[in-house]
Amino acid sequence: MSIRDRALRFAAIGGAAIVGLSAYARHSVRRFEDLEPESAGAPGTFIDVEGVRVHYVEAGRGEPVVLIHGLNASTFSFRYMIPDLAQHFRVVALDLKGFGYSERPAEGDFSLTAQAKLVEQTMARLGIERAAVIGHSMGGAVAMHLATLFPERVDKLVLVNSATDRELRRGLRLAPLIRPLLPAIAFLTFHRRGFRRFELQSGIHDPSYLTPEILDEYIRWSRMKGHLRGLGSFLVDRRSDGPLRPEAISAPTLVLWGEHDRWLPPESGEELARLIPNAQLDLVPSSGHMPMEEQPDYSARALIAFLRAAEPAEAPQRQPAAQPESAS
Repeated sequence: MSIRDRALRFAAIGGAAIVGLSAYARHSVRRFEDLEPESAGAPGTFIDVEGVRVHYVEAGRGEPVVLIHGLNASTFSFRYMIPDLAQHFRVVALDLKGFGYSERPAEGDFSLTAQAKLVEQTMARLGIERAAVIGHSMGGAVAMHLATLFPERVDKLVLVNSATDRELRRGLRLAPLIRPLLPAIAFLTFHRRGFRRFELQSGIHDPSYLTPEILDEYIRWSRMKGHLRGLGSFLVDRRSDGPLRPEAISAPTLVLWGEHDRWLPPESGEELARLIPNAQLDLVPSSGHMPMEEQPDYSARALIAFLRAAEPAEAPQRQPAAQPESAS
């Protein structure tokens, strides 16, 4: 057999293997995504917003506070914060389109800008004219878009380990190529319990925090039907997003950051606090990427103190803000 014939044979075998793996991966995704969002035991309420079924959790009375979760997360991320904040405020935590229990439509715009507009429309449907907005990780980027697109809607802004343009711009050109490979990628990685445990543990300060029950909840959102399709749309649609423009944010801002975050290091929070005109930085001790879960008492005190402050700081804070007393 000639070298050319061998090469063609190996190419044919490789191609058949790829086709077979892709077919099996798509079948595996259909089996893995076995939950319907509206019948999977959602803790909150559903509302139709511009043709999208949005899930949200509401508690408390008073001035409104809107909570926006991060990538592959949900209102579950705020399970400790909601009861504490609800003692002082009307709290609304929502699942973004394509995440948590919210709808994953086959068509539509999943970009960060579109998500910000969805948050604004949800606020309007719920009768919220103006609110303090808290965004975590990817939700921080959505919150920044909201604060610059609809400044009249944002009274105060809290960015918790927020994504920045530096992270969001990575891999944008490759997104259309990655999208068709997502079933195979998911089959080999984040549909695997061991991989998800490793991934989440890399983002927290104390690995013992990640109990089997918490891991199950974070895996749960990936099991919603249409999740991978929605994630692929999100990866591609982000290319239409403009820059975040933190320097254009007019709302008083608290940048709350886990001091041991390995995903988004504290230097990113320090940079945000420098760029936003009226911002203060608070580093959360003994916390990684999820301070509101890892250090809920500290985070709640910091949030409530900032949100209840009668007057914003007169000038940007260049150093970390005074930290609340350590949790007992």
